[in-house]
Amino acid sequence: LTLDDGATVRYGHLISTMPLPVLVRLMGDEAPEEVRRAAAGPRYTSVRCVNIGVGREKLTDKHWIYYPEDTIFHRIFVQGNASPYCNPPGGFGLTCEITYGPLKPLPCEGEDLIKRCIDDCIRVGLIRPDDPIWTANEVDMPYAYVIYDHTRRERVETIRSWLLEQGIVLAGRYSEWEYYNSDHAFIAGKQAAEKVRALQAAQPAALSERVVGMS
Repeated sequence: LTLDDGATVRYGHLISTMPLPVLVRLMGDEAPEEVRRAAAGPRYTSVRCVNIGVGREKLTDKHWIYYPEDTIFHRIFVQGNASPYCNPPGGFGLTCEITYGPLKPLPCEGEDLIKRCIDDCIRVGLIRPDDPIWTANEVDMPYAYVIYDHTRRERVETIRSWLLEQGIVLAGRYSEWEYYNSDHAFIAGKQAAEKVRALQAAQPAALSERVVGMS
């Protein structure tokens, strides 16, 4: 494993949680053409999250709100109801989720996107025009949702099989290229650890150290 500073680290087995196409791309020519071709095809929907801290408590009793209307966001995750620790005293947290992709680019970014979200939150009645906005930021999730097309299963299996030959085990939503909820993510981590332990038990130590040119 080649690090950013050029150092090379040997590994016996490696658990990857990074997005599957990114992992293969970082391996460059180390990956065979068939694997690189498979990694170039998986489709996905991206999400830009706009987090808003509002200076008023208990904006709603909902946890998720879906909007089929012409709002810039398709869903709001109500952070403040997921956990009280998401709220400062006297405030409330929201996350506006905006899907985008090659066929549906973001209409704007940065402060303009944040303002659009705040304006639409006011328009749908979630916050008031006079509510103070204590903080707001955006977080990008480029590989948020895997698209289950007819080629996904075969592509993922091609990549997974070759990676396993290199001692690389995949774990989690983005790396396994599956639709996972948070509970599945915890299970995936446990299963990856169990997989590595089984591989270590089955393989001689002399064959367990590899060097892969991935940075």
